Amino acid sequence: MSRQGLQSVDANRLNFRLSLGLGAAIACLLLILLIKLLLPWLMLLASVGALGYGWRRHRQFQQRLYRCFYHCLEKSQGKISVLDFAIAAHITGPQARAFLDARAQDFFAEFEPTAYGDILYTFHQTPTTAASSPPKLLG
Repeated sequence: MSRQGLQSVDANRLNFRLSLGLGAAIACLLLILLIKLLLPWLMLLASVGALGYGWRRHRQFQQRLYRCFYHCLEKSQGKISVLDFAIAAHITGPQARAFLDARAQDFFAEFEPTAYGDILYTFHQTPTTAASSPPKLLG
């Protein structure tokens, strides 16, 4: 092959490589620009999804606590201690006390101190509530 033919092949390769590099650089710049424009929307979408997931988990946890609470009340004829509820629900003592305090206000419970210094929450059932099933949570 002649020298001029080799130079033209090298020039073609060089032009091809330059155009390929330039195309890749333009593609990278467009990708960066697209990410920069879409990133706030993607972050917003991820945040909304995370909040929705967290809310669902919270509702499931609350429903589990209520089911456990009603079960414990049925089993113990309306008397329940913080420790018993914490053990049954697999939650901490402060969480159990806060939950039982809130239900005591909702259902006008009475408090009985035990010999060990614990407090028994006593929930009285009226004849109409004793015959009916526990209320369902709205969800």
